[in-house]
Order: sequence, then C-alpha cells, then structure tokens
Amino acid sequence: MIEGTQMIAKTRNPEATRAAILDAAEKVFLEHGFSAAPMSRIADEAGVSKGLLHHHFESKVGLWREVKLRRFKVYSDRQMELIQESEPEVDLLKTSMEEYFHFLQKNPEMVKILAWVFLEQDQDDCVELDRDLTHAGIERIREGQERGMLRPDLNPGFILFTFIGLCQHWFQDKAHVLDSMGLSSDSEAIDEAYLEDVTKIFFEGVLPR
Repeated sequence: MIEGTQMIAKTRNPEATRAAILDAAEKVFLEHGFSAAPMSRIADEAGVSKGLLHHHFESKVGLWREVKLRRFKVYSDRQMELIQESEPEVDLLKTSMEEYFHFLQKNPEMVKILAWVFLEQDQDDCVELDRDLTHAGIERIREGQERGMLRPDLNPGFILFTFIGLCQHWFQDKAHVLDSMGLSSDSEAIDEAYLEDVTKIFFEGVLPR
C-alpha cells in the first residue's frame, strides 16, 4: 500500500518523478553500463512504472543522455563562464585545468560515467554534450598562441585533450598507481600533490621556449 501511495504521489509531482528516475538510472547505469542496464530495474529502483520512464525520457538512450548531462552541466556552465570572461592567458588554462580536476574529485560518479562511455564506445554522445565548450576552449588556446603566451607549434586541440586526459586518468586509475607506490589513495592531499606536479610537467612543456 505504501509503495502504491508513493507511486501515485510521484505521478502528481513531475519534477520529483523525473529526479527520482534520474537518481535511479544513474545508480543502475553505473552498476551495469548502458547496454546491460535493464529499464525494469531502473523503474523498480525509482518506484515508478516503466511507462513513466518512457513518458519522461522517451527511451533508454534519452535517459542515459540526461544522466550524463545532469552531472556535466554544472561544470560545463562554470567552465564556459571562465572562458568567455577571461583573457586567453596562461592563468586561464591553469584555472581551467584545476576546475576540471576538482570537478572530477568531487564527482566520482562522473568518473564512472566517463569510464563506461569509453568502454562502450559511446563518445559521440559525450562529444555532442560538450562540443561548444570544447570549441571555445580550443579557440582560447589558439588566441593565447597568437599572443605569444603559449607555444605556437602545438595543436590547440591536443593541448586541451592532454590536460583532460591527465585529470581523468588520475581518478580512474589512482588506486592502482598509488598501491604500486605503497601510498594511500584516501587522502585529498595526494590528489593535490598530483595536481601540483602534473601542472608543473604540463605547463613547462606548453610555455614558450
């Protein structure tokens, strides 16, 4: 009776229903990946009917897209604001790298989403989600190169891709790396030490010679 009452309540509150579905879908997708995640399991987890899943998101693809977008949007909006309001200087690139690193640090669910995206070769959808941000970032790097602030002999897209990869791979594989070094992966101080060192390595190779 209680479950039925909860389901009726959710159908009368579309925003609560949508949020419950997204929470449930994220949990199931992260457990099974997109391909193997059953819609029936998501419905059960959210406490709604399968019909409501399709009513709010049309399809499993649409639901997976919204799960990714919800996690990424806060970071994307902040990063786009930085790009649009800042001069194309070295500090902008450093700040952007720090923003992305700390976004992944605070959102381990996004790290898992990115891992599933890679495993299931789902990059096309993610490229679409951050296409504007990527283009804006590349353009800012190109402007920095033209002003003599960054090395002009490097592809600006590769510069952006490299700092993204340095951040992502740390959170995807740091437990294995630190274990092999005999270090604990639980401390935020380890994260900051990595960020400090990788920033030095990255920018000493990017700054003009």
